[in-house]
Amino acid sequence: MTSVDTTMQLREDLVTCTRLLVFSGILDYSGHVSARIPGTDHVLIQPRDMSRAALSPRDLLVVNLDGELVEGDVPPPAETDIHTGVYRARPDVGMVCHGHPTLSTSFTMVNTPLLPMRHFAYKHPNGLPIHPDPTHITTREQGDAVARTLGDSDACLLRSHGTVLVANRFDVLFMDCLDLEENARTLLAATQAGGKLLPLTAEEVRLVGESYGRGGHRPAKVWEHYIHLGKTAGVL
Repeated sequence: MTSVDTTMQLREDLVTCTRLLVFSGILDYSGHVSARIPGTDHVLIQPRDMSRAALSPRDLLVVNLDGELVEGDVPPPAETDIHTGVYRARPDVGMVCHGHPTLSTSFTMVNTPLLPMRHFAYKHPNGLPIHPDPTHITTREQGDAVARTLGDSDACLLRSHGTVLVANRFDVLFMDCLDLEENARTLLAATQAGGKLLPLTAEEVRLVGESYGRGGHRPAKVWEHYIHLGKTAGVL
């Protein structure tokens, strides 16, 4: 596959991921997904004002790691600095998603950590780091600060604002976005049910991690399922 083919596939997958995240309620009129173009310091990202539900591969912009527009004639998202800050700090990261899902964001406003209630939340046994700045992330300095909060994790929360997730495959990024919100939903339901919360123990986290490690099919399975749902619903 040529570099042109690779970039076109990246564009198509980014659009698919974005539309499915809108369909799933993780993104709405705001929020954004980006992808590093392999072998470059350039990033694909959607325009600021275009509906995420109407995005197409040709609509995507290209920015450099300073957030400067390289390809395109409309503004990138106001919070592009979230993405470029992460890419500068984490050469291992290929994709970034910033959204505003209600349930997981709620755990930035209480003193209860987002504990692992569902077994797929084993990756974050102690909850997620919370970035303390509730304002829009619109400067290089703010983007760098978000990257420091993220550290070497694959997700963090932004106080009273939203989420940042990173991955190297779109199916993993999409699955992780769904899992994070579903774990928050389960924790809220368990809290409302009353009684003592019983999140996964350290030993259960270890065992669940081992059980997930024995197979790598789940991201692709989730991705294909939602692609089918999206096509059936006319989203794709």
